[in-house]
Amino acid sequence: MKSAVAVIFVVAVILVVSGCQSSTGPEDPEGFPGTWNATKAEYTSAANSSTKVDIVAGGSTVVLVLNATAFTLTITDPGESPVAAGGTWSASADVLTLTWTSGASGETQFDYTLSGDSLTLNDGHMLYDFTPGSPEEALLDLILHRQ
Repeated sequence: MKSAVAVIFVVAVILVVSGCQSSTGPEDPEGFPGTWNATKAEYTSAANSSTKVDIVAGGSTVVLVLNATAFTLTITDPGESPVAAGGTWSASADVLTLTWTSGASGETQFDYTLSGDSLTLNDGHMLYDFTPGSPEEALLDLILHRQ
């Protein structure tokens, strides 16, 4: 639960600090909607790229649900209740933007690759608690497969 709460808190803080701009509408909006299960959710420290944590490998589940304009991101750590945050999304030719309206605020932009039932999101700026009680800037990479 601690990592899920940290993720939601971190999203709120880093998104406000990063000041990213919104993307335009997706080039193929029909390709995005669905339920996406992460097989990898890896945080890499911005200060030390050799410091990495894959929360899926650690037993957490990460599910991203995209509908026509809204999304929900749910993280469930082993033995804990799910923690969810959501908002609206948009995409350009190569950037997926999540604009948080519940559970966090601001926005996160990812470089993406969408190929059939596989969605890869890279370099989303977030905070992550690599050391308990000391959140730091990190890059989040996700590999997701459509349910």
